[in-house]
Amino acid sequence: MSIKLFVVDDHPIVQAGIENVFVDAEEFELLGAATSLPEAVAAVHGRKPDVILLDVRLGDTDVTSAVTVLGAAAPQARIVLFTADPHNPQIPHARRAGAVTTVPKDTAPATLRAVVRAAHQGTLRDDAPPGRALLTPRQREVLACVASGMTNSEIGEELGLRPTTVKAYWQEILQRIGARNRADAIATAYRLGLL
Repeated sequence: MSIKLFVVDDHPIVQAGIENVFVDAEEFELLGAATSLPEAVAAVHGRKPDVILLDVRLGDTDVTSAVTVLGAAAPQARIVLFTADPHNPQIPHARRAGAVTTVPKDTAPATLRAVVRAAHQGTLRDDAPPGRALLTPRQREVLACVASGMTNSEIGEELGLRPTTVKAYWQEILQRIGARNRADAIATAYRLGLL
């Protein structure tokens, strides 16, 4: 069964970018998008999304009020805040109002899909950075070792794993957080609160 996603963002280019992230991913169904809160409320009431991706800066709309109103219109949906400014002072209020997590707009596509998946599954905790749900405890251990500069062989010795197993873990980590190489993975991991 697919994860039904609805997008609320007043920038058409952002909507198009999000559509590109999810359009070919079979486990997701993009129900549509809205550019304003009234439009979103009307749409989600009938479409019953599992996850709503909500822009923190939606015109003149207060994001906390938007979370409350959307939560009432679609009580089954989990609301994920989407923002260019993760330090926006309104975010903690919106989280307390019911949003399950916050995702920066510069997040890699694979990471965005993983966060939406985790939001739908209910594996995101309010007090945890969004990235924590992306990796298993063992994957986080491997990531920490990589970030400290260890080679696959050294990580294997440290964690009691074969180097080929370490390599397999590392490939999974890269895929889950949407990183291309070690340097990119470490930078992404810090941004997501994994390190």
